[in-house]
Amino acid sequence: MKYILYARKSSEDKSKQILSLESQVGEMKKMAANLGLDIDLVYTESKSAKLPNNRPVFLEMVKFLESTPEDYGIICWKIDRLSRNPIDSGKIQWLLQQGRIKAIQTSDRQYLPSDNVLLLNIEGSMANQYILDLSKNVKRGIQTKIEKGLWPNFAPIGYLNDGKGGIAVDRVRARYIKKIFKLYSTGNYTMKELANQMFKEGFRSRSNIKYHKSKIYKLLKDSFYCGTMQFHGKEYEGKHETLITRKLFSDCQKVMELRLHPKKKQPFFHFRGLMSCEKCGCLLTACRKKKKYVYYYCTNGRGGCSEHDHYLKEDEVIKTLGNVFDRLLVNEDEVEMMYHNTKELLINNNPERHEYLEARNDLLSEIKRQENRKDELFNLLLDKSITKESYKAKESVIKTEIKCFKEALEKLEDEQEVVLTESTLELTKEFFLSPKKMKKAFFKVSLDDKRKMLSKILWNSTIDNKKLAKVSFKEPFETLANCCVNSDIDKLRRVRDAIRTEMRQNPNQFK
Repeated sequence: MKYILYARKSSEDKSKQILSLESQVGEMKKMAANLGLDIDLVYTESKSAKLPNNRPVFLEMVKFLESTPEDYGIICWKIDRLSRNPIDSGKIQWLLQQGRIKAIQTSDRQYLPSDNVLLLNIEGSMANQYILDLSKNVKRGIQTKIEKGLWPNFAPIGYLNDGKGGIAVDRVRARYIKKIFKLYSTGNYTMKELANQMFKEGFRSRSNIKYHKSKIYKLLKDSFYCGTMQFHGKEYEGKHETLITRKLFSDCQKVMELRLHPKKKQPFFHFRGLMSCEKCGCLLTACRKKKKYVYYYCTNGRGGCSEHDHYLKEDEVIKTLGNVFDRLLVNEDEVEMMYHNTKELLINNNPERHEYLEARNDLLSEIKRQENRKDELFNLLLDKSITKESYKAKESVIKTEIKCFKEALEKLEDEQEVVLTESTLELTKEFFLSPKKMKKAFFKVSLDDKRKMLSKILWNSTIDNKKLAKVSFKEPFETLANCCVNSDIDKLRRVRDAIRTEMRQNPNQFK
């Protein structure tokens, strides 16, 4: 009978406990000579046996044993050299039971087809359990290390593993890291530009190759450099020396989020996009003459528009757009009358408010009652009047009830429209009278504020022969514009109700 010598070594093995491949082969040959065994083939590989079908040399040996008509045995240092997982262990055990393997010789014993399979199963299971325990211990060690503020893995760019389980600053590359963050925080560099500039300045990987923009992006997103370690979706405070401040890191994230990369600067005209041509529908664009004067005119995008040759000076545009507020003016006497009538109604009766408060109070009372039940149940547990199991079951029911009532309360408050209280009544009155104040302020504020005021109320406006033709307002100003200057009280009340609805949907509009 001939023998196959199989030797394996993997990175997970402790070098002092497991012989090297050369040592295993040497020892096995000496043992074979002493026992008079004939070694025909030698298989060696450096591969972990933790995963099944992961060792090409082992699979080649198994395939040979399954196909050869000759009698073969196996020589190995320990049984765990053959396998550390139940799949590969099963293959070896099955080949041994079927007689495809006539014997397995290790340094301390021999396994034969006629032996009790229990012993081989136990030793195979022990080898598999070793892998499981090793994995748990490694994970536990890594978790303990990260919780202590120590980095458990390969050091990031800018740091070096010190060989003592910690990391130290890589003085060669750290200065490039600092410069990358500082340059990017200015908003004047793209990832590609940073990668190219740092490469020119000598920033290289440990393999002496260029860090491309994808690597620069990951580097800028890594909070490790300001002291916070990201590990399996959680954050840990590190004890390593930081390369940048938290503020600098935060500034870089803002630049990245807002995409503050340099772009070709385009002239900015404050009223472009707010006006279009009444005749052709094209937007009005603008140009600057003699670096001082700004003119607005139709783009004539569809061709043949006579308004294209009519230029509006910026001062004329301001005067024209200032007229949009006139279309929102209402009779102040009518507003005052509506205000006082509604206030009187509010004082005497407000069924909408009463219904809401009644429903809200009922839900709050029920929540309080359930909370009291939970306290009483806990007291029964303390007095040992009920078992712990019974307490948990009943507590779960009460918690579910409380949760349902709280959800109902939240839904009630979310769906509740803005109730007409004195404060909302004042806001409504202020809204009716606001266009007059806005027009007065419009001619005094800066160009930036003028655009903000117009953008708040306008979708668009059309210009015909240098004059304001049509105006499309945003809600609720569109509703207000539909009410004529000398509107009656009924029309104003309909506008008021529309404004109340808008207050519920867009409260920021009234701030």
